[in-house]
Amino acid sequence: MTDHEPLSTAPTAERRGRAARVGRGILLAAAVVAIIAQSALVASTAWAVANPRAVSDQLTVWQYDPTPAISGYATRAAMSERGRFLFYASTPSVVPDGEFDRVCSSEQPDIGVLGCYTLADGRIYLYDITNIDLAAFEVVVAAHEMLHAAWDRLPLEQQQALAEPLEQVFAELEPDSELVERIAAYEQNDPTSRIPELYAIVGTELPSIPAELEQHYAEYFDDRSAVVALWQEVEAIFQQLEDELNRLNTELEALSAQIDEEQAAAERAAAALERDITAFNARASRPGGYTSQSAFERDRQALIDRQSALTRRIDETNATIDRYNELVDEFTALNEQAAALDKDLNIDREPIETTDTTE
Repeated sequence: MTDHEPLSTAPTAERRGRAARVGRGILLAAAVVAIIAQSALVASTAWAVANPRAVSDQLTVWQYDPTPAISGYATRAAMSERGRFLFYASTPSVVPDGEFDRVCSSEQPDIGVLGCYTLADGRIYLYDITNIDLAAFEVVVAAHEMLHAAWDRLPLEQQQALAEPLEQVFAELEPDSELVERIAAYEQNDPTSRIPELYAIVGTELPSIPAELEQHYAEYFDDRSAVVALWQEVEAIFQQLEDELNRLNTELEALSAQIDEEQAAAERAAAALERDITAFNARASRPGGYTSQSAFERDRQALIDRQSALTRRIDETNATIDRYNELVDEFTALNEQAAALDKDLNIDREPIETTDTTE
C-alpha cells in the first residue's frame, strides 16, 4: 500500500511560492490599472481644458433640477437624450407675463415672443402661456429654443454646411407663407438671425424636409414628428380663426356693396316715383286732365303698384342690413377672440377692421 503524506494545513515551500507569485500578479495588475487610471485622468483633464463648454454643460445639468412642467416639455417634444441634455444645460425657466419682457424683450411688430435663448449666458426663458387650449405651443417653443442652444454649440463649419439645405427649404415655401413673413420680421430686427431662426423653425414646424436635415435633427429628437404635430395642432386653431374672419370680412364687403347699390337704386326709384306722383296729381287736378275715369284709375293704380314694389325693395334692403349687422357682431366677437389669443401669446396686434355698421 502506498504511503500517503500526512495532510497538513501548513503551506509547503511550493505552495508559498505559488501564493507569492499570485500575490505579485495581483499587485502588478493593480499597478497597471493605476497607471491606466492616471493616464485617463490626464487625458480627461486635457479634454476638459479643450472643451470648457461641454464641461460647463455637464456640471450645469448635474445641478439643474427641472420642474415637472419643464421635463414634460422635453418628453412631449420627444427630445432625444442629447436634446434633453442641451435643454437642461440651458437651465430653462418659465417666466410670468409681468417679468418676461425684461429678459426676452423684442420690438418686432405682430410677432409674439414666447421664448428666447440668451447668447450671453446660454439660458432659455419661456413665456408662461396660461391658455390651456394653447398648451401645445409651450412644448413647441421649448423645442425651438433647445435647437437655438444646439446651434450655439455647433462648430462654425457645421453651421455653414447646414445653411444651404436650410435655404433650400425656405426657397420652396409659398411666397405668401406666414413663415416667409416671420423670417422677414426676424431679419428686420437682426439681419444675422436668418439662418439660426430657420434652423429652429424648420426643425420644429415643417413635416417634410431634406434627408440631410432630418438626419441632423435626429440627434436632438427621438421622433421629430411629435413636436411638428403639436405645432400643427396650434396652427390649426389660428388658421381656422383666420379663415373664419376672412370669410366674414369677404361676406361683409359683398353685403356692404349690395346694400349701397340697393340704397342708391331705391333712392333713384323713389325720386322718379315722387316726380311721377307730382305729375299725376297735377294732371288729375287740372280740368280735362283725364277724359275718362278708367284712365285715371289705371295711372293711379300703376303709381300705387310702384310704391308697393319700392316698399318691398326697401324692406328687403333693410333685411340685408339686419343680416349685415348680425355678421358685424359675429365678426367683432371673433376679432375679440383673436385679440385674446394674441394676448395669450404675447402679441400686441391691431385687430382686423371691417366696414362700419350700416344703419
